Amino acid sequence: GAIIQRNGYDYAKNITYSLVTHSFADLDQGGWYYYPDHIMHGGYVASWSDAATTSKFFGYCAATNEFKSITFPNNFSVYQFGSQLPYTSFEIVEDIFIFTVGYAVGDTQNRDVFVETYSTKTGNWYSYQYSFDPQDYGLPGWRAGGSFSLGIYASTGAPIYGLWKFYSTTNTYIGEIPDIFGNGLFICGGKVAVGTGDHNLWFHNFETGYTKHKYFAPNDDIYNLPQLGAENYCSVFRVNTTSDTMRVFFFNGNTDNLQSVETYKLPNSSATATPRVYGYVTGGPNNEVIFYSEQKDSLFIYQATEAYGGLSANNFLIAHTLSSSFTLFDASTCQIFEKNFPIGSSNAIGGSLVFVRSGNMELTAYSGITKNWTTQQTNQVINAMHVGDEIAVGASVNFAKYWAYSAYDDSYYELEPEGSIVSPFSMAGGKTAIVIRTTKVYAFSPGDVSPVIEDDNTRVNSYSLSQNYPNPFNPSTTIKWQQPETGNVTLKIYDLLGRELTTLINEELIAGKHETTFDASRFSSGIYFYQIKVKNYIKTKKMLLIK
Repeated sequence: GAIIQRNGYDYAKNITYSLVTHSFADLDQGGWYYYPDHIMHGGYVASWSDAATTSKFFGYCAATNEFKSITFPNNFSVYQFGSQLPYTSFEIVEDIFIFTVGYAVGDTQNRDVFVETYSTKTGNWYSYQYSFDPQDYGLPGWRAGGSFSLGIYASTGAPIYGLWKFYSTTNTYIGEIPDIFGNGLFICGGKVAVGTGDHNLWFHNFETGYTKHKYFAPNDDIYNLPQLGAENYCSVFRVNTTSDTMRVFFFNGNTDNLQSVETYKLPNSSATATPRVYGYVTGGPNNEVIFYSEQKDSLFIYQATEAYGGLSANNFLIAHTLSSSFTLFDASTCQIFEKNFPIGSSNAIGGSLVFVRSGNMELTAYSGITKNWTTQQTNQVINAMHVGDEIAVGASVNFAKYWAYSAYDDSYYELEPEGSIVSPFSMAGGKTAIVIRTTKVYAFSPGDVSPVIEDDNTRVNSYSLSQNYPNPFNPSTTIKWQQPETGNVTLKIYDLLGRELTTLINEELIAGKHETTFDASRFSSGIYFYQIKVKNYIKTKKMLLIK
């Protein structure tokens, strides 16, 4: 979207193009983005205020290509923005579509709080109101995750925090949590959140509604520090100030499992993470590196040959790099590989591969698809390398020769392009690489390419549930359906005995075509059923998991 600013407190003009509807929408009296760098998927929220009496918020949804606005009244006494995800979370939270803001009216004896939440998935604002006594409770603050927001208030007379949550299209009061005080920090991920006090940890899964508390005996020498919230897991450090150790906790939203490990603490060190994998260099006498797999919900401590080093990650793959070697952890299989040559660059890791110059005239690659390592000898020194998600390209010193690698089949392809070089010489995208010359452009795309099909939601005039694909599957499969009208959708998985196992979808969705992925990594082989309910439409289909 684009924002055209006018002088003073005049409105801005919002102009937005939707990649879903392939059309423009504009709002003549619009606002400015809530944060210039704040990222939301499928839309955005802008705000405007005259700095005196009136404040407005504008939500835009790409699926509907529409703006919807709310206006705060002139008599609010306290005005408070909703806190959003920190910038460091944008790359580890996959779907960010919730924005929350609130205000309060009243006096020192009684206040009414009004909370407004916008969802870029439905294109609607949702309202919530409650009252409280300012002498007993402080004004709430808000934290936003990818798919939820969290309202937090603290009591004035006792060390207690209270919480309410917004998830899907509904506000729910969670209740009061004793002993969350002191540092009282909360971190939100995509579907999970963690709150900490001096001797209490609180974890919550917003998708399943599961809550986990962990209490510790009061100890002034130990404090809890929330570290990060990813799409479906979060981590916490429990640090001992009188020793060189700390305990690292991981809460997994797929399994609702909490686990921890004790390790050496390294002050001011930071983790490297993706939605699928986590790594932390602890340092210390044992050169310990922590690896964690979100899919397998598995935690490992690896002892490196040297202290410290760096970390780089992409998707399921993370590498611990030293001056002359590196260690690769594949979180999809929990395998660890040690290599006695440097990785060279953090850009060597793509979404499904690692591509490294293992010698002056040698390339080595790892495929996250086939789980194989392969090596290619070259007859020229390798100078430049470009890495995509599933393909990579290495170029000779004078860019006269190229070697392309495919993670689909562990194959290398040689190219001697014709014509004079131009800048840029070459580049790699997710599944395609190109080499550019004055007279020709060479494209390398070894994967199977499906034709582009227009997803015209306006043509949906009936309900239908498609057969999952692939079927049989291992470990994940895609489920598609269409609905001719907006409504609350529930999509659940059942076993052969009809017992409910998990809920994939439970939210209001607009009319059109939709799809979701069912990850059955934690289920055993067998026959399963998936059932969809939209208003009066109910449909069930069978699928087969083979491991």
